[in-house]
Amino acid sequence: MDKNSEVLKIKLRYDKRKGKNHDTNWIFSFFIQSEREFIYTKIVRKFTSQLSKIKIIEIGAGTGSNLLFFHRMGIPFTNIYANELLEDRGAVLKKNLPIPNIYIGDACELNYNEEFDIVFQSTVFTSILDDEFKKKLADTMWEMVKTTGIILWYDFKYNNPNNLDVKGIGKKEIKMLFPLAKDIEFYNVTLAPPIGRRIGKLYNILNFFLPFLRTHLIAVIKK
Repeated sequence: MDKNSEVLKIKLRYDKRKGKNHDTNWIFSFFIQSEREFIYTKIVRKFTSQLSKIKIIEIGAGTGSNLLFFHRMGIPFTNIYANELLEDRGAVLKKNLPIPNIYIGDACELNYNEEFDIVFQSTVFTSILDDEFKKKLADTMWEMVKTTGIILWYDFKYNNPNNLDVKGIGKKEIKMLFPLAKDIEFYNVTLAPPIGRRIGKLYNILNFFLPFLRTHLIAVIKK
């Protein structure tokens, strides 16, 4: 594997999506974000009641919306770290997050050893098509998390036939990426976007009664 080549390919894949990956359906966006954040809250509060002592890093932090949510939960900015591969997103990230610990570039270059209580990623791995690079990033995240910590994961589990630049990751592959995990807890979330965008305020009703239509996974990977 040429790691630099795969990093370049990932950047090109994201570049192709510019102007296409912004969901203008605010009702759908509101429901899927609320669903995720509700589950994140349950997971983190089950993990610890001392949020002020939690140290978290997000791999592929985008413009910082997830980390701002974790701050609102009670994690202080001094304990929040961010990594972002793409320079343009990184520039926005630095404006949105008043923290010094922002690292722009390949997360595999970060050198942390059992530093974080929570290592978080959201829809990063499905944009990596090279299996070796995917495993390298998973190993890097594993090294970052404390022995008492967790990796928190959100990504989709099915391939998208309309987008060959992404590849779904199911439960079996997540387990293969983290073979040393003592336990992995899964939550099926996010009603299939083509349906969710059409049904508006009925989202919660269909999501509750038709769970087999959920396309994403939240995973709690315990070290």
